[in-house]
Parts: sequence; C-alpha cells; structure tokens
Amino acid sequence: MPQDRRHYLASVMVIVTALVLTACGSTRATPSQQPTMSPNSGSSAAASLGAASPTPDTSGFAFSVDAVVGYYESQGYVCSAVQPSTTADGYGYRSCQTQDTDGRTLVIGLVTDPAGGLADGFASVQGNAQETILVPIDALDPLSGFLGAMLGADRGTALLMWLAGHLGDEYAETTSGLIRVATYTESSSDHSKLYVELANQAYLDAPKATASP
Repeated sequence: MPQDRRHYLASVMVIVTALVLTACGSTRATPSQQPTMSPNSGSSAAASLGAASPTPDTSGFAFSVDAVVGYYESQGYVCSAVQPSTTADGYGYRSCQTQDTDGRTLVIGLVTDPAGGLADGFASVQGNAQETILVPIDALDPLSGFLGAMLGADRGTALLMWLAGHLGDEYAETTSGLIRVATYTESSSDHSKLYVELANQAYLDAPKATASP
C-alpha cells in the first residue's frame, strides 16, 4: 500500500507521455465495490463535504481530515488507523482503499501535521490485471473528485483542465493558492498507476522522519 510521497513533489523530472483525452465532461461510475460516487468536475465530493467545517485558511485545504475520511468511508472505502508518517517528522498518515467495478484499485492517502490538520494527500488509480498501461481518461473521474474533496468545488473544478491535460505525464506540477499540486506515474517505465497529490509548504519543509531503530 502506498506511503505518503513527498519525494515526488520535490522532483524536478518532467517527461511528457501521450494523453488520449475525450470530452472533458465525460463521466463514468467510479469508486467503491458498489459504484456510488461519480464526481463530475470534482464537484460531487465537495458538495457532499459542504456541510463540514472547513480547516483554517493557513492550511490551504478546504475540509478537515475527519470530513474527508468520513466522505470516502461513505463511498465504500476502507480506511486504516493513523500511523506515523515515514517522510515527515511528527506527522501522521492514514490511507483508504477500494476497488471499482472494472477491477481497478483506488487509494487515497492523507498526511496530518502535529496539530492534526491536513498537510498532504494523494489519490491513485491502479489499472486492473489486464491494464499494463492505464488510459488517463479512466483515472480522471476519481482523481478529479479527490481535488474537489481536498480543495472544494470551485478550486477543484478550476484544476480539472490542468489535470486532464497532464494526467499520464511522468511528472507535472502546478499550484492552487497555498497548495502544491502534482500528477505523476508510478515510475518512468510503469504507467499502470496514476496519481494526483496535494501538499502545503509546511509539509514540504518538515524535517524528514527518522527510521525506528
């Protein structure tokens, strides 16, 4: 299961791979073993989270970690307990996972700062056993939904065209307010798994976690 991936946000590699993109408004049934979430333009998740109390403006994220976890659990994801982050000293990490009706594995990972606020999060889509290369359009819906869940409907939607244009790149990066946003592949030779990640500067500047003896 993936751990938090700050090293990708610090990376400077940008190698563009081909992206086959159909209409941006395309929708398909995504997360969970029963396909209940279809985050069009990232707005469905944000709308469901709308009643949740937003996190402080200084965090850069729209909602609390509990609100985000609660939303994904309501969509059929199974979430782990909080454990120490392997990359940032004093930070915590938890992940949630499900499988969609096409056999793809969907994962989110959330990193919290020492005060319990969101600091970093990623979402990934792993192709099924027949998909050695995951077509970017097949990952766009859940990954754009994650943008809405982390940033809110307006900011998530504003990033949709950027994500659609770069999903499938080995690495691409942009910003949204206080948040660094990146999309990347599993590796330069492995395009079966696609990611989107968001991190604030405090997390990127945090001292590296030390390994347990």
